Amino acid sequence: MNKIPKLGSNCRRSWYSAYFGCECTSSEHLIELTLDAYDPKDIEFCVSVRMNQSRSFFSRFWIAVKYLFKCRHKDEDYHWDSVMLKIEDSDRMIKMLQEYKRLSTL
Repeated sequence: MNKIPKLGSNCRRSWYSAYFGCECTSSEHLIELTLDAYDPKDIEFCVSVRMNQSRSFFSRFWIAVKYLFKCRHKDEDYHWDSVMLKIEDSDRMIKMLQEYKRLSTL
């Protein structure tokens, strides 16, 4: 398990990022958690969900435009996804959230 380094503007690192895969082991089901502690007054915790990138940029752009104008097609629901967290990753996620809470209350 990766150890979360000491974070902060006066430390060697100010951010930490970890990836969490899905229990189904699909490479399309992935989230990234990032803890950014560069500014002690503004600690950030970001959750990034990876979308299916198998189509070209213009194809995905066209889907987005059609979504905005409510012109949907039955095959275009693929880009909303979920991640079932593996039980062995739960401790790592809890440690990141605890570190976020600790840094935010300093």
